Amino acid sequence: MFGVIVCPQCRRAKGVDLSKRTTTCSCGFEIRVRSARVHARAGTARELVDAVRRVQAERHGGLQEYERMAVPRKTPRSRSVHARVAAAAQSAGDRSARVRAAALGLTEEIELFTVDDLRRVLDALGIPGAHARLEELVAGNVVYEPREGYYRAVRPAP
Repeated sequence: MFGVIVCPQCRRAKGVDLSKRTTTCSCGFEIRVRSARVHARAGTARELVDAVRRVQAERHGGLQEYERMAVPRKTPRSRSVHARVAAAAQSAGDRSARVRAAALGLTEEIELFTVDDLRRVLDALGIPGAHARLEELVAGNVVYEPREGYYRAVRPAP
């Protein structure tokens, strides 16, 4: 069983194993676990992390703010994959750099892309001729074809 205690010297919340006799706070103070007040209990170490955060937030008056921030927000993506890739590739520089950025973006978003996917992104960028641009990318070893009709960009070295 785990629990959250508060250091009497620095007033910082600390997660501890309640079966231990003592623990040392990060401020250096040795705390007797068995005589300390347990502010929260947790069954596992993963639950202990959240319990420590809650006690610390409660002690500093920000529990409501912590709970509001702890709830994961599910924001729907407002744009399609092609629109996101086109928006990211828009600022890549000249036309060839935008085409390369579009291919890299499609690879990051959907792994394998088709000529139609590239055409939709290039149309949004105002670049005509998706087949010709794709042939240039393949010839320049920027893109390869792992399966018939599907393409993937080669990721640049870090």
